Amino acid sequence: MTHNDEDLQRKFDRQDFPGEGMDAQAYQKVFDALKREPEYMLPIYFADRLVTLIESKEKGKEVARDNLWLGLGLFSFVVALIVAFVFTDFKISVGAFQFLAGYPGLIFFGISFILLLHWVDKKILRKVEAF
Repeated sequence: MTHNDEDLQRKFDRQDFPGEGMDAQAYQKVFDALKREPEYMLPIYFADRLVTLIESKEKGKEVARDNLWLGLGLFSFVVALIVAFVFTDFKISVGAFQFLAGYPGLIFFGISFILLLHWVDKKILRKVEAF
C-alpha cells in the first residue's frame, strides 16, 4: 500500500471521506462489496459427499496396506518353500495319486458336476436372490 492508500483507508474508517475522485469511488465499491455476505450456498449433501470422499481415501489406503501384506506373505511363503525343498532334497512325483488312474469316469463326473453347480448358481440362483 502506498501512503495515499493508507490515508484513504484511515478516512474511510473515520467516515470522513469526501466522495470525490476515482480512488474514492473505487474504495467505496470495495468496501460496499466487503460489507455484503456472499450469496453462495453449499449443496444439500455436501457433508455426506465429503465424508464419503474421506472414507474412500481411507479405504484405498487400507486396501494398499492389505495388498502389501499379502505380497510379503506370498513372497515369504515362496522363499520358505524353496528353502524346504533345498534342505529336504525334495523330488516331485505323482506316485501318491496312482490310485486315481483307475477312476477316470469318476473324476470326469466330479468335475462336470462341480461346473454344473457353478453354472446353476450363476444363472438361476443369483437371479432369484435379486428379487
